[in-house]
Amino acid sequence: MPRIVDHEQRRATIARSAALAIAEVGLEQATMREIAARSGVSKGIVEHYFANREEVIESALDWANARYVAREARRTRGLQGLEALRARLLCVLPLSAESREEWKIRLCFWSLAAVDPQARRTQRARLDQTRERFVADLEAARALGQIPAGTDAAAAANELIPLVAGLACDALLDPAYYSRAYQLAMIDRTLIRLDGRTAP
Repeated sequence: MPRIVDHEQRRATIARSAALAIAEVGLEQATMREIAARSGVSKGIVEHYFANREEVIESALDWANARYVAREARRTRGLQGLEALRARLLCVLPLSAESREEWKIRLCFWSLAAVDPQARRTQRARLDQTRERFVADLEAARALGQIPAGTDAAAAANELIPLVAGLACDALLDPAYYSRAYQLAMIDRTLIRLDGRTAP
């Protein structure tokens, strides 16, 4: 009997392999041949499931983002306000091998988005979704009395986004200086300022 192939699973496997190839060797070196080898299939099989390399690469980013969102959902389950926001911020930062991989992939796409309008639109949509989750946490924190009643949740979220993005990039470039302890302390000082206390 012919072997039954789970086509969705195979697409997911190829997307995962493409994502990890990008994280390890960069966007330019993640060729169709390299992705096929890492997936354990022929280049022809990859081309059967994806119209072109661009579609494979897009699926790789989707895979990495889906993994991040699932982790974020697990770690924020049952939390509200500043507790949820802290957990969410820590999920973003490159504090584990998994999140470091995601940042390597993300940065490749950010460089592409700087020059490609379609990639920029896709990245902007993902940024909007991140901002919405930050705003929801801040609004909950305001309702719970964890931050001052006059706090502008949207403005605060817009300050957090470049903070964590910049911190993540610095941590990838100089992990010895921007250590885990440094990143945690930075997040905690930021949350202290949000709730109206003075950071030490």
